[in-house]
Amino acid sequence: MRFPPAFVQGGLDALDRAQQRFRPTAFGVGVIKRYGDDRGGMYAALITFYGLLAVFPLLLLFVTFTSMVLGKNSEATRRLTHSALSQFPVIGDKLASSIGSLSSGSIVAFVASALFLLWGALGVTSALQMAANRAWRRPRHEDPNLWIRTARGLLLLGVIAASVVLITVLVGVSTSGYLRQFSELLGPALILLSLLVNLGAYYLALRILAPPELRARELLPGVIVGGVGWTALQNLGSYLLNHQLQRTSAIYGFFAIVLGLIFWLNLGAQLFIYATEVNVVSAEHAWPRGLFEASDEVKAELDAPPRAPEG
Repeated sequence: MRFPPAFVQGGLDALDRAQQRFRPTAFGVGVIKRYGDDRGGMYAALITFYGLLAVFPLLLLFVTFTSMVLGKNSEATRRLTHSALSQFPVIGDKLASSIGSLSSGSIVAFVASALFLLWGALGVTSALQMAANRAWRRPRHEDPNLWIRTARGLLLLGVIAASVVLITVLVGVSTSGYLRQFSELLGPALILLSLLVNLGAYYLALRILAPPELRARELLPGVIVGGVGWTALQNLGSYLLNHQLQRTSAIYGFFAIVLGLIFWLNLGAQLFIYATEVNVVSAEHAWPRGLFEASDEVKAELDAPPRAPEG
């Protein structure tokens, strides 16, 4: 008996033909297939690893700096710290207690945090550049040299830092005493402003990583997917992280922080790579594709001439 049976294979073929005729599903399948072809999961894991190395030093550096400038126990320091950590739903409070216990406002903590932050952050930007080069099928001989890669990495860091600072300021302003009387309007306004910041950050980041000949309008699909998706994750993160960590409540708090950060960073990394693949599939019209179509690498191996036997 053949597997799958003929009637099952016939149903799958009919489903495949139907999804290819319907534009939204055809485009979505094309993006998912391209993500798999380009090993998006591997690059997302690499970005997550370096992001985990960068996030904790970044927050420690932020708390240390604000403590040195504004005073460790000042109201301004507590408000800024709360605004920054609010971008990590559920685990923000645990991060605050852990980082607060480590932050002493010393120069040693500041320098050590800066060095670890630079190491992890440049790893993130390097992985992002590798993922973009893979997605856009750039030949290896066109890879930029070390100085250009570092310059692009610093530009990406600037974009990420600017978006984090802007959203932190927005959250901090929205929690000020005078504006609390407009609490019913602050929620939707803050979501809208955060969306605008995220859209701008995604456009700049995708512009840096995309081929220079690509026009601005060709970046818009990925910008919309990334900006809207990240804003939704920020606002729905409490539900997602609670669901992910609901079985880890008995684990010691630090491990819950690590699990939450890994989950959160991996979601963000996958979203960014998917946004890039949306632009690639749209710009190259790489759809529709069959559900069971072989990847480009497999096709190349099948089409390659057989090797001559050795000896």
